[in-house]
Amino acid sequence: MIKKFKYIKEYGVFKNFIWDGNLPDFKEKNIIYGWNYSGKTTLSRLFTYLNEKRVDPLNSTLDFKLIHGDDNKEITPANLDQLNRQIHVFNSDYIKKNLKWDNEETLDPISFDVGENVSIRAEIEKNKEKIDQINGTNEIPGKKEPFEKDIEEFQNLDTNKISLESKKIKNDIFNSLIDFTKKHFDSIKNTLGSKYESNIIKDQKILSEIRRISLAVNDKDRIDDINLPINISSIKADVLKILLSEPSESEIITALDNNADLYIWSQQGLNLHSTKKLKTCSFCGNPIHPDRIKKLTNYFSNESAILREKIKAIHLEIKEEETRINSYKFPKSKNDFTDSCKEECQLLLDLWPEIKQGYINCLQKLLDELNKKEGYFLFNAIIPNELDATLLKDIDDWKLEIQKLVDKHNNIVDNFDAEQTNARNHLKNHYVSTFLKVQEYYELKSKHDFALRCIERYRCLANKLSLKNTELESQLKSILAGKEELNKYIKTFLYTEEIKIEVTDEDKFLLKRGEKYAHNLSEGEKTAIAFAYFLVVLESLHKEHKLENTIIYIDDPVSSLDANHIAQIYSLINSFFFRKGMDSTNPEKVTNCFKQLFISTHNFEFFSFLRDSSQINKRKKIGDNNHPTCEYYLIKRIENDNSVLQPLPKSIKTYKSEYIYLFEVIYKYYKNGCLESDEGFILIPNAIRRFLEIYTLMKIPHLRDDFENRVNELMGDINQLKLLNHFSHFTSFEKLTKYDDLIMNLPAATEELFQLLLKDEQHLNSLKRAINV
Repeated sequence: MIKKFKYIKEYGVFKNFIWDGNLPDFKEKNIIYGWNYSGKTTLSRLFTYLNEKRVDPLNSTLDFKLIHGDDNKEITPANLDQLNRQIHVFNSDYIKKNLKWDNEETLDPISFDVGENVSIRAEIEKNKEKIDQINGTNEIPGKKEPFEKDIEEFQNLDTNKISLESKKIKNDIFNSLIDFTKKHFDSIKNTLGSKYESNIIKDQKILSEIRRISLAVNDKDRIDDINLPINISSIKADVLKILLSEPSESEIITALDNNADLYIWSQQGLNLHSTKKLKTCSFCGNPIHPDRIKKLTNYFSNESAILREKIKAIHLEIKEEETRINSYKFPKSKNDFTDSCKEECQLLLDLWPEIKQGYINCLQKLLDELNKKEGYFLFNAIIPNELDATLLKDIDDWKLEIQKLVDKHNNIVDNFDAEQTNARNHLKNHYVSTFLKVQEYYELKSKHDFALRCIERYRCLANKLSLKNTELESQLKSILAGKEELNKYIKTFLYTEEIKIEVTDEDKFLLKRGEKYAHNLSEGEKTAIAFAYFLVVLESLHKEHKLENTIIYIDDPVSSLDANHIAQIYSLINSFFFRKGMDSTNPEKVTNCFKQLFISTHNFEFFSFLRDSSQINKRKKIGDNNHPTCEYYLIKRIENDNSVLQPLPKSIKTYKSEYIYLFEVIYKYYKNGCLESDEGFILIPNAIRRFLEIYTLMKIPHLRDDFENRVNELMGDINQLKLLNHFSHFTSFEKLTKYDDLIMNLPAATEELFQLLLKDEQHLNSLKRAINV
């Protein structure tokens, strides 16, 4: 059992509560009486936190120490888990948490949830809200929507746009020469992977060439190798020998030496006449003397004659070389070459005439040197002029370049299919890669893949929430099965069979009055329904044999109930918590159905029922003596932020009426001079209001629910007793202290109250006698 709180600090009205040494410890049963705002509900909340093993997060500064159990274990916020005891609390928080009304302000029938149904229904609705937030509704976009847009954008790119691009590559780039579909595009895309950008051809000249090869048609023949021997080196060497030779001058015929034409003519005539053995000259008809024949024969067989023959032979060779060069046939035009060679071919063909002419000029220079030798320096060596080496190199270079071009052409012709296939692959890779880059394919794919993962997580979460709701809805049906037990307690509390509950198709409780659906309830009826559910929960604990080990705290279960209903609540508490048949050895014995019971109230009538209960006040025999099992306490506000627990004053125990007790508090304050230092000062505002409530109700019972009108009717002229009239509007000391001018006039208001009572002198005297004055 909880024995006491050694202290409670920084917790609402318990700013600095310390358990007084004269205050008795808590017992099995504990009755706490106190007016509104004295701290009863605050204390009950502390018991809730003890059960939940946590401190109120809104009161993080709360500190306390309670003494628990036979071993007097000290429990603080730091070791709440050591309080091994289940605690059930009924208070205004319990009502709010466990009773939820629908359509309260409409003409629709009242439906409601109680207990776990409130949290289960709230969880179901919360789960539905989360599902709507995920999937979206007509009113709100879902969390999946932006991811669905990313998926849709990428899918449009990966299907429609790629299909259109594939057609463009086939028709516009390859002129429909190849088959190219989305399947081909995807294959290339997958092969290239993330390094696709290296396949983009940035050089437009190279791109044009690759495209040209890709579109080319193989309609060219091979071209023969260039067969153009250049003999000038050997000719030059032979010419040099002749120019440097110096023949002897034997058998010289000056006329022939000096006239080349005459030399040729004489040589030819000698051959003719010798061959035919002619004796006369065919030219002049004169006889030919044998000496002449011998002299000419000797002349044409000497060194100079031989040299002349060599000059003649080289001369002929040079002419043949020139003729061969001039008559050499190259490809007729660049069109004989493949497209990639045409431009270079044309450049080389354009250079040929100039190069050829330079070569012929070199040959002509050699001829000129020979003619010079033969005509003027036959017997003398001459130094030749150097030939232009550049011209000779140009022809060699030209031959080399034209042969390379022919080789290139022939290679293209021989390897056309493979080269074109390679070029087309390069071109396809280029345009696929360019598309991927421009369209930011992989960036969108990354967003798409991330979106798929997110949507999958959202789908799993929505499914999980849906499954959870299915489970929770089945729990609702289980809880609703306790309808009859709840009806039983409601009927007992409200002392009528008129109000009862049914279950709707939506698994909610529906309230009826008789055969009609209820459309409104009083605050008292709501409290009774909530307390009925509280007892249903406790009854389930009792069936599980757990209630007898449970601490129960009940705070004001009779709020807003009239006297008849208050009696019913008391009667049910009395029968619920004290039962026969629990002791198998003595079935008639009345046994407690709890470990420890706390009941706090501001209602004097209810308090009176508890005070007079034989079960609550039952004594327990320990040894030779009987000891009380119930302790009574008064909780009251002694300062604005500080309340205390005190032993219950004898006057409250003695009087059977709250009304008389209130009068005693006010009268003592009045007779002591209405001092602010009076220990009852802070109680006076509440006491005046409560006293006026009861007094005016006795005087004017037909205005039962209109307190202010009762006060005004009794006071008469509004200008009379106006301070008292003001005080009747305040329901708590806190509200009153906001008006400093009124709290300072509390003595005047008390004086006015007694002026009002003096008008009812017989009643006032009777009140005095009741408190022994």
